[in-house]
Parts: sequence; C-alpha cells; structure tokens
Amino acid sequence: MALDLPGRTLAEVADGVVGLLARFYGRGAEEAKAFLNDDLLVVVMRGTFLEFEHELIARGRDDVVREVRLIWQGELAEEITAKVAAITGHQVRDYHSQVLTKADVTIELFLLAAEPNG
Repeated sequence: MALDLPGRTLAEVADGVVGLLARFYGRGAEEAKAFLNDDLLVVVMRGTFLEFEHELIARGRDDVVREVRLIWQGELAEEITAKVAAITGHQVRDYHSQVLTKADVTIELFLLAAEPNG
C-alpha cells in the first residue's frame, strides 16, 4: 500500500536520523535526504565517515568500517526506529542499514506499517 508523507515530514525524518547518529558519532552527515516509495522510507546520508574511517578506507580496510558501522547501527536500531515512528506516525515493520564506503554514503531503510499509529 502506498503511503503519502508530506515533504516537511520527510525532511524531519532525515534531520532526526542525522541528529541521532550525530549524538553517538560526534557529528552528523554533511547532507541527508529522505525518500518514500510506497511503504519504503529511505534516508540517504552523504559525508558520514569520520577521519579515521577515511584513513581505514584509504588503506583498504573498508571491511572494518562497514562492519563497525553496521554493528553500531544494529545497536541503535530501537532508538532509530522509535524516532522514525514518532515522526511519521507509522510503526516501523523492519529496518536495515547499509554503508557504501567508496561513496561515503550511509543508507537507512525503513519499512513502514500501512496504517498510522492509533
């Protein structure tokens, strides 16, 4: 079922996710944008890596950056999904994070429930 969220809500989701991650990483993304396709909410964040992560990537250790980022995103899953649910008014049915090390992009995927929260 296709959901419809206003642009200001999508911007609030992007800002909320960036703010939450900034609290734990010490800084947020350089830019972020949220997109909605049917019930799939996608937050694309660019410029997310810290200096030591850039150095690890340059030394060919992007596997370490990816592993640590995905472990940490898993630890934050409850907080991130609660934030998205509060902003959108829809429960998050499932959540996944992906890290694109060569592009310095982090993608957060949220599958939203069709019915709004009661």
